[in-house]
Amino acid sequence: MKYTIQPATTTTAALLEGLSVDASELKAVWFAYPMAMFVTPDHFGDELEVTATELSVFAQTDCMAHGLLDVCEELRTATDCTCTFGHEGGYQVVTILGDVCAKKGKAGDIALLRDLCPTMKVQALCGEGRALAGAVLQALDLFGPEIEAHITKKSCPSGGCPAFQTYHILVSKCTGCGKCLKACEDGAIMGKARFVHVIDQRKCIQCDLCRQACPEGAVMRAGAKKPKTPPRPIPCKRKK
Repeated sequence: MKYTIQPATTTTAALLEGLSVDASELKAVWFAYPMAMFVTPDHFGDELEVTATELSVFAQTDCMAHGLLDVCEELRTATDCTCTFGHEGGYQVVTILGDVCAKKGKAGDIALLRDLCPTMKVQALCGEGRALAGAVLQALDLFGPEIEAHITKKSCPSGGCPAFQTYHILVSKCTGCGKCLKACEDGAIMGKARFVHVIDQRKCIQCDLCRQACPEGAVMRAGAKKPKTPPRPIPCKRKK
């Protein structure tokens, strides 16, 4: 969530209090360009010279890989600079982070970012390009394990990235009506009449058609925390 602020010498904690934001629920605060920096809760009390006119807050449930992607996209589109390191380097960074958040990240992506961004930080002709590189390096230092989990574990720890979310059918609500099974165009749902249907995660493409088709609200989309569901169809507890 973004907020408009006034330049001043203050602390992050004081700014958040003035905006009526509960600091205890936050993972980080991003100060927009020209500051272009993340501040984590352990430094909310530090005094700083605020030159930005906008800040964004990231809750504990927000994904920092996706948050970093948003920050980099904004910085890249904020400049008209066409220099190699600012424009093309920014494009490469946004492409890599986009793949990471779309469950397409590759083993060497983090190393590539760490190789590219220090050069960008020095060689980019535009301030936004240098800021983008600095933001990536800072985020990797602060939130490295969370970002890397998207690649190494194929999971989004916060559950915030849509590509990493999964669909599940709740035993307590399913009546075995079969409407979700008929709606699924990829054959990812197993079940029969009066049996709790089960989604095969290997086939599911997260199209959301099953959730839309279910009249009982039995189909749910889950992030990092998954509900307990049977591995195969079982008799329904709830009758139609």
